[in-house]
Amino acid sequence: MTARKLKLFGAVASISMLGMALAGCGTEVASTPVHHTAAQEGSQPIYGGTLNLDVNGAFPHLDPAKAYDTLSYEAVTQMYNGLVTYKGATNTIIGSLASSWTISPDGKTYTFHLRNAKFWNGDPVNADSFIKEFERVLTPATQSGLSGFINPFIVGSAAYAAGHAKTLTGMTSLDGGKTLQIKLTTPDPVFLLVLAIPAFSAVDPAYVDKHSLDYFDYHPMGTGPFELASYKPNQQWILKKNPNYFIKGVPYLNEIDFTNNNSPQAVLEHFEQGSTDLIAWNQGGIPSADYVPLSENPKFSGDIYKQVQVSTLYIGLNSKVGPTKNLAVRRALEYAINKEQMVKVLNGRAIVANQVIPPSMPSGYEAKLPADATYSYNPALAKKLLAKAGYPHGFTTTIYTDNTNPDDVSEAEVVQQDFAQIGIKASVNQTTWGTFLNNNETGKQGIFLLAWLEDFPDPSDFLNTLFNSNQSPQNNSTMYSNKTVDKLLNEASVMPNGPARFALYKQAQNIIMSQAAWIPYAYPLFTAAVQPWVKNYYANPNLVDDLQYIWLTKH
Repeated sequence: MTARKLKLFGAVASISMLGMALAGCGTEVASTPVHHTAAQEGSQPIYGGTLNLDVNGAFPHLDPAKAYDTLSYEAVTQMYNGLVTYKGATNTIIGSLASSWTISPDGKTYTFHLRNAKFWNGDPVNADSFIKEFERVLTPATQSGLSGFINPFIVGSAAYAAGHAKTLTGMTSLDGGKTLQIKLTTPDPVFLLVLAIPAFSAVDPAYVDKHSLDYFDYHPMGTGPFELASYKPNQQWILKKNPNYFIKGVPYLNEIDFTNNNSPQAVLEHFEQGSTDLIAWNQGGIPSADYVPLSENPKFSGDIYKQVQVSTLYIGLNSKVGPTKNLAVRRALEYAINKEQMVKVLNGRAIVANQVIPPSMPSGYEAKLPADATYSYNPALAKKLLAKAGYPHGFTTTIYTDNTNPDDVSEAEVVQQDFAQIGIKASVNQTTWGTFLNNNETGKQGIFLLAWLEDFPDPSDFLNTLFNSNQSPQNNSTMYSNKTVDKLLNEASVMPNGPARFALYKQAQNIIMSQAAWIPYAYPLFTAAVQPWVKNYYANPNLVDDLQYIWLTKH
């Protein structure tokens, strides 16, 4: 989340460098939400219909402040809106609930002018709708995991998070609530990108105050294009069209039906039978077992949508618990993993990784790492390092993963086999995605399999979020801590974009890799399967499925 924590991945095409479109200091940016039409189809959008989707597990959270994994995002994205969002499939920031904004010449004051919008219950959106949510993210009891994106960057955020202030002084309601002003402690080069994260969506203060935290997590009240009509716990979620959505003319669909189904065989059968309409982020991309049958089937080969993902699959090595506290052990494990074999498990829907930052990131990826940060598959060297660390005969450990994705289980088994070759006896602990994620965020799992999908296209979202010691344990669940790395990351976080800033991130990554906090083993490639009657589907590299612009033809 966590820039989003992933559990499933798809396949791709070529990698392109994407630019960020941000507002300049002292300028005003006005934006109308993009009204995506299917001009390429040569016909007008059709209103009505139900989009049927298999989803690969129960949604862990429907509260935007707590929704910080790709599965939760799939639901929350349809039900909530923030100040800004991304335009279509690009990295360009546009207004969502903000109609326009200005940035002061010193880059520290953002003033957002809000649209006329309402929550599903009819309550109006105003500046307090955002102030409430930002305060919720900062409140420890919410257990958001996203506090580090705005603390200490917003004035007063540190005092509020620590319980030393009753209000978030850096956020102010102006003009009777029609304008929101946010003051920063220092210029933040990625602040607009942060605001596009669903956790910073508008919430209804009166509704939130009326209900418990747990209740709100399962009974949302948003502004989004679709509202939760009904659900059967762990089975089905039905979303219906919001007739008062602030973007006129959308959504086109009447309803979205999510059904819990984590069986790749059943997912494939339902799609081939036409009973489901889309395999995309609802399954984390086409399941590995389904990719080859779909791509080789002439009937569906033309319906596969491909896009690169800015994400990294990795094995987390905890620096505070168990044998992995020892640097030599962590480096031994780096040499023990056959990454080529890990990629084969994904049916070629990934490329081998050698560092934290993926090559699809606009900046931060290093063409060549220093020698002490570079690893290859070398079991003999791994054994020598284990002996040096005091484990000549290996040790016993546990590999943690979730059991809702066959790919994750298969990859854990490959790791288990690779460890066995150097004398390490590892059992695999498999739990549901929600249980695994909750346990992972305690920082007590010694070795675990996870992946990271960007929140926004900047190296800070990987390096600062996952390795700064102030992000432990929820985001930095390996409990990695290095004062030099912290200093580099904190310094870079307030610098303007440019070569000097990105050089600091490269320095930090080189130290992180030399100390083997992660074993990055693959960069995943994303594919979606789209039925021919589903029109105007697109994928944004920073978001999950944006379903409000989809429409269906007769079939």
